[in-house]
Amino acid sequence: MRGAHVPLVAVSAILGAVTAAVAAMLPELDLASRLLTLRVALDTARPLIALVACCLVIDRLLRRPRLNELILACSLGALALSDLVFVTLPVLLGRFWPDFSVWAALAGRALGAGLFVVAAFVPAARLRRVGLTLAASGAAVMTAVLLIAVLAASFAARLPKVPGGGATAGPLAGPDLRADVVLPALEITVAAIYGLAAAGFLRRSGRFRDEFFGWLAIAAVLAAAAHVNFFLYSTLSPQFVSTGDVFLLCFYVVLLAGSAREIWSYQRALPEAVALEERRRIARDLHDGLAQELAYLARNLDALDGPADETKARLQRAAERAQLEVRFAIDTLADSGSQCVNAAVTQAVGEVASRDHVKLELDIIPGIRLPVTRAEALVRIACEAVGNAARHSGAGRVSLSLQRRGSRVQLRVSDDGSGFDPATPTDGFGLTSMRDRASSVGGDLRISSMPGHGTEVEATL
Repeated sequence: MRGAHVPLVAVSAILGAVTAAVAAMLPELDLASRLLTLRVALDTARPLIALVACCLVIDRLLRRPRLNELILACSLGALALSDLVFVTLPVLLGRFWPDFSVWAALAGRALGAGLFVVAAFVPAARLRRVGLTLAASGAAVMTAVLLIAVLAASFAARLPKVPGGGATAGPLAGPDLRADVVLPALEITVAAIYGLAAAGFLRRSGRFRDEFFGWLAIAAVLAAAAHVNFFLYSTLSPQFVSTGDVFLLCFYVVLLAGSAREIWSYQRALPEAVALEERRRIARDLHDGLAQELAYLARNLDALDGPADETKARLQRAAERAQLEVRFAIDTLADSGSQCVNAAVTQAVGEVASRDHVKLELDIIPGIRLPVTRAEALVRIACEAVGNAARHSGAGRVSLSLQRRGSRVQLRVSDDGSGFDPATPTDGFGLTSMRDRASSVGGDLRISSMPGHGTEVEATL
């Protein structure tokens, strides 16, 4: 989610408008609906979605073992466990005790929110022995949730009575501050924590250009809105569903969507990363092997006894051409992104023209960039066309033009050489190679020539 500021502001505006509309229409609006089946579905969906999102975050953690990723996984684990143990199971089993379940669930959510905001600001320090660290952290989260359950059960009689609690109690239109301020204070505190986390993840998204943090920022805004609604309109009965419950479900859904998007992006980029690593391996092998042998041959040709000077010169030129080809292959294989085609073409054809002693006229517009495969094909075609003009047609001047034609790039190479009949079969492979290179990247190649009138090669990629 590049540029998360705009969607974050939009989501915040929508949530604020919904909350304000609910407040404006009270008491006419029936804030909470008595839908037991829907409430059970929501209470079941939230921890399950949180667990799935936690597993996806753990997968990201295993690929990039960082401290902030570990704390984020612990946060989602704490949220999932607390909702499952203190809300979902009591509702499904018909054992929802407000004085225990509400306080325990809120304490578990506060723990999850605290870890969530820490993950937004803690440095991305690299972890060692990530498997052992993850296991220890998971055990710590489960211990913390168990401790919350024990404390809530032990002090249930001493905790403030939950206002409006009970199986048949209805929603409270506003925070019951006269009865007790602890519960509303906790709700608004958790909302503030999520608001701070949203700011932290938004900053981290822009700093590291990581789309996943943008999703976390939007999820944090939804969680903050949910707890603001819980603060304003308490619906503590398991039979009622409010806007806060819906916002909280959306929080988990956005977490799941962001985590799934992260895994999908990784899986899509994995083949490219494997291919890039293989290209670099081949480039290293060429540089350390073949390139060194060619350089040795070129240095020692002059020391040969016997062959005539003309033969030595031809061998020297052949070795230089081979070195040029290997160097170009290494540069192309090692390049991981798009290439600046105008610079690559200028350098490559300049070396060919200098080697074959032909005058080269260039008309190249700057700033043309193409993916590696298309750039490689274009440069190879240009070098082959210039080399053919110099070696086979006796041209003294070669003109090369490189222009944009809409979304495509057009290369035109023309010479003043002897020309030839394109319909006549030839023994060389150069023309076939140029056609194959153009076709391999979805391009077109046109060759125009007549005996005594020069040749023009036009490639559009």
